[in-house]
Amino acid sequence: MKRTTLISTILSLFGLLSLACNNKSAEAEIYDYSIFPQNSIIFGEMKEGNTFYLIREDSIEMAGTCFIDNNRAVVERISFFADSKGETTFMLDEITYSAKMVVDSSSSEIELIFPDIVEWGISHQTVRLKYLRNIPEKVDCTERYKEPIFEKVVVEKDIKYGRALGYYCSKPSDYISKEDYKKWFSEMFTLSLENNGFLFKKDMQQLPLDMNIYLPENDNINKRPLLLLVHGGAFFFGDKENKTQEKITEYAVKRGFAVASINYRLGTSITPGSIERTIYRAVQDVRASVRYLVHFKEKYGIDEEQIYLAGNSAGGVICLTTAFMDNDEIYSSIGSGWFNQRENLGGLDDSGNNLKESFQIAGVVSLWGGVTNLKMLNKKIPTLLFHGTADDIIPHDEGLPFKNFMTQNYLGRLIYNTLSSFGKIYGSERIYSHLKSLKIPVTYIPFKDAGHDLQLESNDSLNENMNIICSELSNFLYYNVSKHYFNYQLTGKTHVDFQDSPPIYLLENIANTVVKWEVDGGFITKQTNDSISVIWYSNCSTGMVRACITNENGVSCKKELKVKIEI
Repeated sequence: MKRTTLISTILSLFGLLSLACNNKSAEAEIYDYSIFPQNSIIFGEMKEGNTFYLIREDSIEMAGTCFIDNNRAVVERISFFADSKGETTFMLDEITYSAKMVVDSSSSEIELIFPDIVEWGISHQTVRLKYLRNIPEKVDCTERYKEPIFEKVVVEKDIKYGRALGYYCSKPSDYISKEDYKKWFSEMFTLSLENNGFLFKKDMQQLPLDMNIYLPENDNINKRPLLLLVHGGAFFFGDKENKTQEKITEYAVKRGFAVASINYRLGTSITPGSIERTIYRAVQDVRASVRYLVHFKEKYGIDEEQIYLAGNSAGGVICLTTAFMDNDEIYSSIGSGWFNQRENLGGLDDSGNNLKESFQIAGVVSLWGGVTNLKMLNKKIPTLLFHGTADDIIPHDEGLPFKNFMTQNYLGRLIYNTLSSFGKIYGSERIYSHLKSLKIPVTYIPFKDAGHDLQLESNDSLNENMNIICSELSNFLYYNVSKHYFNYQLTGKTHVDFQDSPPIYLLENIANTVVKWEVDGGFITKQTNDSISVIWYSNCSTGMVRACITNENGVSCKKELKVKIEI
């Protein structure tokens, strides 16, 4: 081969090899973005001193949103997309901008090469971005006392909390119809006549007083709020186990409360003052049951500072009187009299048992109940009232109870007129107005045109009103319980605009707790257990700060703060 030919061949080979190398170097690299998972937050510092945040929201494509933190409370959120070769497009208000994304797999970082973007205040530069964290999943905050968190209820039945002199303590009746009330009057008259014209002590005996206690199954809390239930029945019928009690019990216990349902002394006469004495006996029994429960608080896991009373009809009368009556407000009819045939019933805590535990009532719920003396209602005890506006047993405003039943015959009218001279009962509407005037916390839920026992249908089934009652009762209990157990204050700016600095949201009084934070409509840039710094998005008019706080007993609550975002 001639020398020139050999050289030409070698040069040709080198040329082909050089061309191949040049073509290979000209090919764009294909990037693997899997080092940044879905919902990962990537950030880097810009030369203007701002921070660039990029959030990969798509699990397949390198796509999502980004924004520039320029130390302002409100930012514009920008959509982005990067193809496999790093060609990146930003989209804002239908305007697109191009940039270059280069993945450095060795350091798990991205170089983002920006052009000049005057609208964003960005000069041509390369920003090195690295993984910061993943966007946390939505906080699942299960709130004890507000939501049902237990599946089963366990009960200890017929616990003896005391003994006292009376007629009887139980006459079960799931549903008290108008016929039952007629029967009540007939039996009351018969009882009075059989006792030689109002001799009150005859046929009374020492009676055992009992209760049922209901607790959440497999609960590890040793200090729970207590809801004590007092049944209705015109002081003549009723028992600690009935459909209304069972519904409220299940509702409360599954939310983490302890519930006690008591029997108390029933029966009365038509002598002047006998109705007051009947109410008073029941009040003494309720107080005896509470003393018992406080005495055995460790056994039943009861918080003696969080005791709530709830009762319907006669039970409402008893609960209101128990909560508000002091020893200096005891009825004048409580002492002995009537030719020594009437015993002195003594003080509020002089009956039932000899236990001396003191207590305070944290709240009271009356379902179509009332009081005989408005002036007695002078303590700052949170109160919830339910009543039908057409109640013809206990009036929702004021008057004598049972007017329609008592005035149907001569004897009834005689009794009614006699009793009218001794006083009347004040229903929920009057109680509400009175407590409101004294600035005592009170909520009144009237049921328009509803009668007595408005939670029951004529076939003895619970109706939709019962669901309303349970819901409102639950809200009332949670509101008051949370003030005691969850006295955490969430504070921070609730109105922000572009000119503000990023606001800080702070929780107070959270020693020995664990906090999980989240925001809707914004981004948490800094976070500690008790505070966060937030940037809000301009495309949201309203944001929400939310904190789930779990105390040392494992009980959680939620605190929220709504934020108005000005564009």
